[in-house]
Amino acid sequence: MSEQTIAAGDVITATVTKAVPFGVLVECAGVPGLVRGTAADPGVELRVRVVEYDAAQQRFSATRA
Repeated sequence: MSEQTIAAGDVITATVTKAVPFGVLVECAGVPGLVRGTAADPGVELRVRVVEYDAAQQRFSATRA
C-alpha cells in the first residue's frame, strides 16, 4: 500500500481475486492476501481482519471480520 500500511488486527476491505480449495486469495490496494476457510466469487469485496502481515513478502493473511 502506498502511504498506508497493513498491520495485524486491522479490519480492511479486500477484493477476492481467486477462489482456491482452502479459501480465497484477495487484494487490498495492490497487496495480496489469503483468507482461509472462506468461499466467495472473484470480484466480491470482503471485510477481513488481518492476522499477519509479512512486510518482506508484501502479503497478508486474514480471517473474515
